[in-house]
This record gives sequence, C-alpha cells and structure tokens, in this order.
Amino acid sequence: MNIAVLLGGISPERNISMVSGRAAVNALRSLGHNVRPIDPSLGATCILSDSDLAAATPRAVTDEELAAFRPSALMECVTSSAFDGIDCAFILLHGRYGEDGYIQSLLDLRGIPYTGSTMLASAAAMDKGLSKMLFQVAGIPTAPWVTVTPDQAGDHAVIEQVLAEIEGGLVVKPNDQGSTVGMTILESPTLDTLSEAVRIAGQFSSTILIERYISGRELTVAVLGNDALPIIEIAPKAGYYDYTNKYTKGNTEYHCPADLTPEVEDHVRNLAVAAHHVLGCRAYSRVDFRLREDNIPFCLEVNTIPGFTETSLVPMAARAADMEFPALCEEIMRLSGIFAA
Repeated sequence: MNIAVLLGGISPERNISMVSGRAAVNALRSLGHNVRPIDPSLGATCILSDSDLAAATPRAVTDEELAAFRPSALMECVTSSAFDGIDCAFILLHGRYGEDGYIQSLLDLRGIPYTGSTMLASAAAMDKGLSKMLFQVAGIPTAPWVTVTPDQAGDHAVIEQVLAEIEGGLVVKPNDQGSTVGMTILESPTLDTLSEAVRIAGQFSSTILIERYISGRELTVAVLGNDALPIIEIAPKAGYYDYTNKYTKGNTEYHCPADLTPEVEDHVRNLAVAAHHVLGCRAYSRVDFRLREDNIPFCLEVNTIPGFTETSLVPMAARAADMEFPALCEEIMRLSGIFAA
C-alpha cells in the first residue's frame, strides 16, 4: 500500500510526534509498504526525507518555533500533490491540530482513509472537560473538576471558590493539550499557587481544567479494538510523571503487566474499554487512570493518538500481549477499516 505517515505538526508535542512517526515509517516499510513521511506544518512542501527523520529527538519545542507555523498549512498540505496516489494516512500527530479532529476532517474531505478515531471522537477525547462529563454519565469514575478561563487567574473570588469546591490537592492543566504540557500539581494549593498554575496552563489553552489530585498509583491501559491490553503501572523515580520524566530515559520505571489483583485488573480493563467506547473511539487508544489506595480507579483521560515510538506505552503493552511493533501498526490499520495487502 501507499501510506502517508503524518508526523510533526504544530503542537507543543511536535518533536515527540516526529519520533513516533519515524518508528511507524520504519515498521511499515519493513512490512513492504511504500511509505511517505509527511509533516503537515510545512504546507505543500511537506514530504520529509530520511535525514529529516533521523534528526528527530523528543526535546521540548520552544514558543518561537511554534510561532513560525500556520494552521492554514494543514489545508495546503492535505490538498497538495503530496497526497496524490496515497491509499491511507497513518496519523501520528500528537496534540492540537492532529489529535483533536482538525486533520481528520481535512482527510475526510479529500476522501483519504486514516488510522484511529474519527473527527468527532478525536475532538471529544481531546476536550478533557467534555470527556469527563461523558465518563460521569456512563458511570466511569473520574475526579471532581471545574473549568476556568485564563483571565480568571487573577480573579481571587473565582480562585477561592475553586479551593472551597474541591478540597485537597489539585491538578491544573490545559483542557486540550497532552504530554503534561502546561500542567501543575498542587499538593497543598493556596490562592497564590493556584492562580499561578492557572496562568501557566492558560498559555496553552483558552480553557483550564482543575481537578482533584488522586493520590495513589498511575496506570495506563491500551485499548485495541474491543480489547484492553495488559495494564502498565507508571512509576517515576522522583516527582510526578511530567514531561521530563516521560521523555528522559531512565527517569521512570514501567511495570507491565502491573501488579494488581485479578479483580482490580479486570475492573480497570473494563473501565478502559468503556471509556474508549463512550467517546466513540476507533481502532486504538490509551486510557489513563489513578488507582487510589483503596483500589478505586479514577479515569483521567483517553488519548486517541498516544506516543508511538517502539518504547512507548502502547507498543509496550502490545509486546506483553505477544504483538510486535510492525504487527501492531498493521492491526491498527485493519481496525481502522484499512485492509493492508
């Protein structure tokens, strides 16, 4: 098949997406596919060389770098000759304009099949507040939350109301970003520290989600089709599972399968599949949880295009289920309605 792997993009997760995309390019080529790496942020001149891929690292993107990109470049890219003769797109654009339904809608309009969730499900999953409302309706436990806007960072009445409404530690994050971009964890929040956390998150989104911090273990579950893969426990050696601990080798330990009782394991896996389906996700996703000390799980969010390097969490879970990385790529294509030859 002629496959376009979409990578890079214009979110703060741009460089992580480059590394994810490179892994998929290599895997799909190893299966005999004709693969075209495409970075939609570059407009009509979006086809990357192998040397471009080789240079990719998961370093953080600077504000200056992001400011150089235009959202309109995505339209120029998808409508360009770069997609001529392409049978399908394997989307590995993390974050805004890639994981939120924008690129999916453009591919729909051009008539190009793509991997993963549809435009509507992608948008729903990227909106953390909307996701939590749907979880709540479906009976999937999630931490209490409120949303505020960036301009309310200096509104002491609003901040005091949040502190009164949600007791204990707080997690403050942009409503529509990933990879813990702009996130702050406050174990003992005060008026000043919460205001500052809202200000930080407000640099990345027009809506900020504030939820109760659930102490306990961090679990993640890859969902493939209608099945949950083995659960992974994420254990940073110091601090929280932030951007640095995610992408710095050796900073975090991963236990797959997680050491859980059969009852807790079954419950968490069932909740993961339920969260995947309540948002209308397709093919695959990764569902994140906090497991409280009393073994009550709380669903944090669903990632429709999670990290996808050969050492990322979804491939790790797949290997624990005896599925190697190239086979995982092809299975995602099959579950997306793309039948590889």
